[in-house]
Amino acid sequence: MEEPQRHYPFAARRHRVPHPICIPAIKPAVRNWEKPITIARHAYGDVYKNVEMRVEEPGKALLVYEHPDGSREELVIHEFKGPGVIQGMHNTDKSIRSFAHSCFKYAISTKQDLWFATKDTISKKYDADFREIFNEVYEQEYKAEFERLGLEYFYTLIDDAVARVIRSKGGYIWACKNYDGDVMSDMVSTAFGSLAMMTSVLVSPEGNYEYEAAHGTVTRHYYKYLKGEETSTNPMATIFAWTGALRKRGEKDELPELIGFADKLEEACFDTLNAGIVTKDLVNLMEGVTPIPVTSAGFIAAIRERLEKKLA
Repeated sequence: MEEPQRHYPFAARRHRVPHPICIPAIKPAVRNWEKPITIARHAYGDVYKNVEMRVEEPGKALLVYEHPDGSREELVIHEFKGPGVIQGMHNTDKSIRSFAHSCFKYAISTKQDLWFATKDTISKKYDADFREIFNEVYEQEYKAEFERLGLEYFYTLIDDAVARVIRSKGGYIWACKNYDGDVMSDMVSTAFGSLAMMTSVLVSPEGNYEYEAAHGTVTRHYYKYLKGEETSTNPMATIFAWTGALRKRGEKDELPELIGFADKLEEACFDTLNAGIVTKDLVNLMEGVTPIPVTSAGFIAAIRERLEKKLA
């Protein structure tokens, strides 16, 4: 299931933070992972805002920047001897800086260490810009608070980060560029069990939040639903998007009842899953519990039953 690229209002100022929903009966594929790993994805630029060209004959490809005064800087990308492809992509310091602020603020709010990784040894301008801006923002604005809370900001190369992540126990935020975050979030969610158990929040440096399911749509199930057939679609990520949004609204408006409702709804979800009542995508992942596969409607009904008891 591949998620289509979506365009959000003010996308350059909002950044995706997906993380898995974990239960004891579903063990991570990486056995030493004990805590969720949160992926912070820079949702702007890179290949998602690129321009591409295919060439069919010999020629010279140039990277050209034209200044306001008309002067130009040129770099030779490649001299083609035959057919090939060219790609150009960009990013902005403003967007990278807002991503850095969002990551550090989210780490502080959730009391988690923050890792950040690029490939600046190869990309000495593009990726190095990310590294330098993150370091500057950290040193100037967040280092003291991180040290006060006993949190760590850690930078390394993306390939080294992958090795460290696999060997780690989890429990931190892994900040990635756009493409890296797109790939690694699917890897992490699948390793923890299921894409349907991956929720996400769009975070802006101004403190605005937008909650969503991290996965895309389930087209095959939807067509079955249109035919009147029963499906067993997992709604967990969507439910947790609602609970996250309701909890944040409750925090901002100082509404403890709303925060309590969000907490109880999540507890009802966990109680349902821990009792073995699951949608079909989770049946083969359960360990130590006899799974009881149900339809989408049956799963939601089971959650509602447990929620009503908690609210009563």
